[in-house]
Amino acid sequence: MIVLPDTQGYADVRHKETQKHWPSIGDQRSCFFEHTEWIKKNKQKMNIVMAVHVGDITQSEHEEEWKIADAAFKTIDNHVPYILCSGNHDMGYSPEHRKTSLSRTSHFGSYFPPSRFTKNPLYDPHFGKDKSLHFYEEGEIENYYLFLNAGGMKFLILTLEFKPRDQTLAWANEVVAAHPDCRTIVVTHSYLTRNKGQLSGADNYGVKGNSGKSIWEKFVSQHKNIFLVLSGHAMENLLTSQGKHGNTVHQVQADYWYFDLPKIKAGSGFLRIMTFRPDKNTIEVQTYSPVLDEFLVRPKSKFWLDYNMSSPVGSASADQ
Repeated sequence: MIVLPDTQGYADVRHKETQKHWPSIGDQRSCFFEHTEWIKKNKQKMNIVMAVHVGDITQSEHEEEWKIADAAFKTIDNHVPYILCSGNHDMGYSPEHRKTSLSRTSHFGSYFPPSRFTKNPLYDPHFGKDKSLHFYEEGEIENYYLFLNAGGMKFLILTLEFKPRDQTLAWANEVVAAHPDCRTIVVTHSYLTRNKGQLSGADNYGVKGNSGKSIWEKFVSQHKNIFLVLSGHAMENLLTSQGKHGNTVHQVQADYWYFDLPKIKAGSGFLRIMTFRPDKNTIEVQTYSPVLDEFLVRPKSKFWLDYNMSSPVGSASADQ
């Protein structure tokens, strides 16, 4: 599974916020295209079965930026299935105040409508028996889920809007409870804090919804088949917690667009490679840049997650 962290800088051709922070860095559109080209090229070699975007696809959710994202993902539209997540930069942007998520209005659904997936045969195995895409609100792309059969296991991958509302979490609870035989991965943009990597709390964004702490308490912790949460928004962090049923939940965060450290700066093009190894009951996490052809080997960039894939999902021995 390939995880694409915030690509907002790669689509930033209007306000050029990245260039204001780092004057030496120019147009980064090529990074976006290199990501998806690399995924397509390595599909067979690496057995890539899914790509996941953790949100902030764009910088200011302007149509010009969505066109860049649209073009980049067209590279893999018919080759590798992917699931997208909306971030704060993908909605309710005010050009005057340069603030994000003042509302939930967005061009997201215009460029990635449900029909982009429902009419693509590549996704037929991922929709379920009725071949329909599973949305919280019909016709919208902010909350939906796919099925995935890989390595002899059944997965459910569910993506949630930025600061999911209570009714969204109620829907998500119903979905996961209805599929107890599926190993479940949750994708949402803002979940962990920037520095210590703890569950996020209250913030000053315009839209109302649940923080990382509330998402955990109201949803993630309640299900024994949820084992992984993927998020972006700020830095890279890892938090491992125990759910209500004693199950281990790994919560993995990655965002590289604004880093200003050696080899980690805007335009470096880092993404995440998550390799599931059922024979070892582990998930290998690597951070790699197709742009630089380099790996990050810091403790938060390269690590292993223990996850028992030998036992049935939700069984007492699955997390031992």
